[in-house]
Amino acid sequence: MSTKNKIPSEDILAQKWDRTLSNFIVKTGLGLSVGIVASALLFKKRTWPIAIATGWGFGTAYADAQRIFHPSNIPGARFEKEKPSV
Repeated sequence: MSTKNKIPSEDILAQKWDRTLSNFIVKTGLGLSVGIVASALLFKKRTWPIAIATGWGFGTAYADAQRIFHPSNIPGARFEKEKPSV
């Protein structure tokens, strides 16, 4: 028998969702903030920098979520099955 404490799959999934949601909030908010500052300072208060920067933040958060939930899609990642110990 294994002496290691195993984490239930529900807890692993909950941790992944927590990380994903916090990434979406932080990165989309950061993109929105950068877009507002860029719009006010550089582009004469036009709206397109806000939309582009917010979309950029949302896109990076979505890419991170894909990596969190599907780590096998990362280029160069290798997963090997554990050999049963006797």
